Amino acid sequence: MTVKKTMLILLGAVLTLALVGVLFGVSISTPRYKGPVTDHFDGTNFHNLPDANGQAVTSKGFSEVISWLLNRERTKPWDDYHNDPPGPVPAPRIMGDSVRVTFVNHATVLLQFDGLNVITDPVYYERVGPVQFAGIKRNRPPGIRFEDLPKIDILLLSHNHWDHLDIETVQKLCQRDHPKVVCTLGVKAFLEEKGCQNITEMDWRQSTPFNANTTIHCVPAQHFSGRGLLDRFGTLWAGFIIDSKVAGKLYFVGDTGYGAFFKKIGDEFGPLRLVLIPIGAFKPEWFMSPIHCSPDQAVQIHKDVQSKQSVAIHFGTFPMADDGEREPVDVLQNALREQQVAPKLFRALRNGESVDVN
Repeated sequence: MTVKKTMLILLGAVLTLALVGVLFGVSISTPRYKGPVTDHFDGTNFHNLPDANGQAVTSKGFSEVISWLLNRERTKPWDDYHNDPPGPVPAPRIMGDSVRVTFVNHATVLLQFDGLNVITDPVYYERVGPVQFAGIKRNRPPGIRFEDLPKIDILLLSHNHWDHLDIETVQKLCQRDHPKVVCTLGVKAFLEEKGCQNITEMDWRQSTPFNANTTIHCVPAQHFSGRGLLDRFGTLWAGFIIDSKVAGKLYFVGDTGYGAFFKKIGDEFGPLRLVLIPIGAFKPEWFMSPIHCSPDQAVQIHKDVQSKQSVAIHFGTFPMADDGEREPVDVLQNALREQQVAPKLFRALRNGESVDVN
C-alpha cells in the first residue's frame, strides 16, 4: 500500500469520526426556547445578568475548554469508589412546620415539610454524560436508594445539564408519582418529548402556586445550558424559592457562579429558613468562576441571602473539575472561620444524611 493511499484512508477515517461526532452532538441536542426578548434572552440565546461593573458574564469558550483539559492540575486526587451503604429510608411525610432536608448526592436533595415531598435535580445516573460508557463516573452511590424515596409531590429542575437533568430518573419519578414538575424556560418541550406531564416552566422573577400554602418563585442564577451541539444557551437556568406559609422560605440555589443578584434576592425574600448552596467543581477558578461559586463565595451567598441555615450541595459525587474529593468541604470550613460564620449554620452532609432545620 502506498503512502498516499494510507494517508487517504487515515484522512477518511478522521473525517468519518468527525461526522459521526457532529451527528451525535446534533442528535442529543434539546429543543430551544422560543419567546419574547427580555433582559436575559435576546430572542435566540439566554445570558447571565451583567456583573457589578456592567460586564457580560458567560461560560468559557471552546479554546479555553481545550486549554483547561490540556493543563489540568488535580493536586488532591479523588479516592477509589466508596461503596457506602444507603442511608435510612426517609419518612413518608413530615407534617406541620418542621423541615427535614436529606442530602442524596450532588444537587439532589429531598425536602420534607407541611406534608409535602420536594426533590431537586434528581440524578441517579452511574455516569453523567450523553453515554453511560464514557461519562463522568460517580464516586459513591446515591445516599438514598431510588425505591426508598417517598412519593414526590414537586420536582424542581434548575437547568438541563447532564449532571442535573437525569432524564431516566425524571421519567421514573413522573411515571411513579406524577409530581408537579417545575423547570426553567425551554426545558418543558424536552420533558414532554420524554413522556412527562404536569410541567410548569418558569422565567426568572415568575411565581407559581402549588397549593394554598405553598408558592414557588423562580430566581436568577449565573450559569449556562446545553446537552448537545445545537442547544447551548437555548434554555434557561435558575434557582427556586419555595415559599411556604407553614414552613417558611426554602431556597434551592441551583448551579451557579457568584453574582450581585444574590444580595437582591436576600433583600426581596430574606430571611430564608433553609438555603441549598453549591460548593464544588470550583477549580481552576479562572475557568470555573463564571459558572460555579467557590466555597468562599458560597459563604458570601449564605450571608447575602440572609440564610438562617445553609446546606452544601454539588460536591463529593462526580469528579468534574480540579478540586479534590474533600477539598470543597475543607475550604468551606476555613471560609466559615474566616468570615465568622458558625459551622452549624452551614453544614456539609454525608450522602443519605438527614437533618431537621430549626
